[in-house]
Amino acid sequence: MKIDEILNENNNIDLKVKILSVDKREVTTSKGNTIYHYGLVGDETGVLSYTAWEFPAPIKTGDVVEIKYARSKEYNGRIRLYFDSKTEIILKPGESMDVKNTYREKKLQDISLKEPFVSVTGKVTGMAKKEYNKDGRLLVIYNGFIEDDTSRVRLSSFGKELENGKIYKIKGAKVSEFNKQMELSIGDKTEVFLVNDENINFERNYKIAEITNPAGSINIMGFIITLGTKSGIIKKCSVCNKPLTTGVCPDHPDAKTILDIFSYFTVDDGTKYLQCIAGKNAILPFLNIKNDEIAKYAGDIYTKLNDNLYGHAVKMNVDFIKNDNELSARVNTINNITEADIKNDIILNNSGD
Repeated sequence: MKIDEILNENNNIDLKVKILSVDKREVTTSKGNTIYHYGLVGDETGVLSYTAWEFPAPIKTGDVVEIKYARSKEYNGRIRLYFDSKTEIILKPGESMDVKNTYREKKLQDISLKEPFVSVTGKVTGMAKKEYNKDGRLLVIYNGFIEDDTSRVRLSSFGKELENGKIYKIKGAKVSEFNKQMELSIGDKTEVFLVNDENINFERNYKIAEITNPAGSINIMGFIITLGTKSGIIKKCSVCNKPLTTGVCPDHPDAKTILDIFSYFTVDDGTKYLQCIAGKNAILPFLNIKNDEIAKYAGDIYTKLNDNLYGHAVKMNVDFIKNDNELSARVNTINNITEADIKNDIILNNSGD
């Protein structure tokens, strides 16, 4: 069979493909710890994801193999190949294969793990260079963000430098998940083009009900209808930034303790309600408290949060995250709504009339 012929579930598939990527992961099952492999295979008709519970150690990325007795099954809305103990994976030494890569153009808010590679267009921001060592080689990675009129997404570029503030079209960006949000990465075979596009609107003002995927840097407005009772000052490790439950970090017992503010609340904008969490980077400017003043408010911080948050109309810039198929939000900035915000919202809502 060819890749483009695998459209439905099938328990007896034979095909010849090129291994495009090989990754592995360890999981814990009722039988103990198990390692499985996953990645992409392709031929001259297309590319398909696979999961392999049995995978020959000598086979690596770039090899052409013949696969017998594989099966296909739908996962997350897309067909995926599965290799188990019955599957034969036979290396074809010396053979080469041209792989057809087709990438659909996607808005950043619409990318998901269902499509492992996509084409996107957006402005690159916050890119910073980082060097790391792998197998004795010094490599370079650039980390930052790409944003369009629907979302902002974390972007990693391996070896290819992109200029901040420029708009790029990226063909073949790999989709993955990072910190409960979508992430894109640029590899050796990814095509990157500098484009001139002055028509991208980066405001990203949405109603909560309009967001269905974990989108980044979204502006919403609404009323805070609940405030979590455990909101307040927390202690963290200055090295790993983990919250401390005993006062001492188990991994860094000699590290200094730093203070943070953690708050969680519910916002309702009339279309839907949303659970939000906000740390000190968002809360301190809103409360007009300096970082070195946190300790002074240890006794009444909850009262101050309640007085300034509960029952108030606010506008926020948030990153939507997904937990068990439910969306919540991390707050980047929070401000009180002004009359100008209300007028602009009315204009936006009536712009199609």
